[in-house]
Amino acid sequence: MKKNKDELFELVTEINDMHYTMNKIIIKEYQSLLDDNLSRNQTILMDIVKDYGKISIGEIARLMKITSSAVGQIVNKLEDGNYLVRTINSQNRREILVQLADKGTRYFEKEEKINRQIINRIYTQMELSEMEELKRIITKLSNIVEKTYTKQDGEENNHD
Repeated sequence: MKKNKDELFELVTEINDMHYTMNKIIIKEYQSLLDDNLSRNQTILMDIVKDYGKISIGEIARLMKITSSAVGQIVNKLEDGNYLVRTINSQNRREILVQLADKGTRYFEKEEKINRQIINRIYTQMELSEMEELKRIITKLSNIVEKTYTKQDGEENNHD
C-alpha cells in the first residue's frame, strides 16, 4: 500500500509541476498583452462582476469572503481606473450595485482574444477526442475536490 501512495504522490507532483510550468510559459507570453497591472483581488472581483452583470457590494463580499469595507476599497480603485461603475439600486436605495465600465468591458474582450490565441496556438495541436478526454478527467477531479472540501449539511470534512 505504501508503494502505491508513493507512486501516486510522485505522479500527482509531476502532473502539478507540468501544469505549473505550462501556465508560467503561457502567462509570460501573454501577460504583456493584458498590461493592466490588476491585483489578484481586483481580478477576482472583476470576474465576479462580469459573471453577475450587476451585483451588490455585500454580495461580492460574501462571494470573496472578505468585508464589505474591503470590497469598497477595491471597487474604489477599479472605479478610479474606469473598470467598474457604481449605481444605486432603484428597488433598494440603500444598496450600491457594481457593474463593468468601459475599460472593464474592454479588459474582458482582450482576455477573450488572448484565450482564443492560446487555443489556436496550443490546443489545436491536440485531437478533439483528446481534449474531450482531458475535460472528462478534469471534471471528475473537480467534482471530487468540491465534494471533499465543501461542507454539506454543516458537517465537518475529514482532511487526512
